Amino acid sequence: MPDINLILLSLHNLLRWALIIAALIAIVRAYSGWRNKKPFYSTDDRPGMFFTVLFDVQLLLGFLLYFTRGWIGTLSATLPSEMQNLNMRFFAVEHFLIMLAAAVVAHFARSSAKKAPTDVLKYRRLAIWFTVALVVLLAAVPWPFLTYGRPLLRLLGIQF
Repeated sequence: MPDINLILLSLHNLLRWALIIAALIAIVRAYSGWRNKKPFYSTDDRPGMFFTVLFDVQLLLGFLLYFTRGWIGTLSATLPSEMQNLNMRFFAVEHFLIMLAAAVVAHFARSSAKKAPTDVLKYRRLAIWFTVALVVLLAAVPWPFLTYGRPLLRLLGIQF
């Protein structure tokens, strides 16, 4: 049976793709509503809600990985030397903080849109802030072409 870290890492990796797809759907829907000056119904909030809920689940999985893989112990024991290692610094500090910032931006988008006085302004706020959240999210993904890259897809030890 695979260990819990391998399962968490596989789920975290798979959910990355669901999160990116959900973000794209929410963004396209928001830009469409903004451009076409559509009325904003409760069903128009659902793609954004799904995006932020997936982001919360992804963060939870990330937190679990962060603490079960021993990052805290590694950092506190050898902080100065580890911060010079690009891969270690990325996963121990940058990935975590940038993803947290992207999640905050996504939640801000929904909150800000709910308070907007007009439907067009709701769509505009969602479109702009979800786009910012997606760009920040994409900046923090460990892409294979980067030095600290990971496989595009990882499932219980099998990598693609």
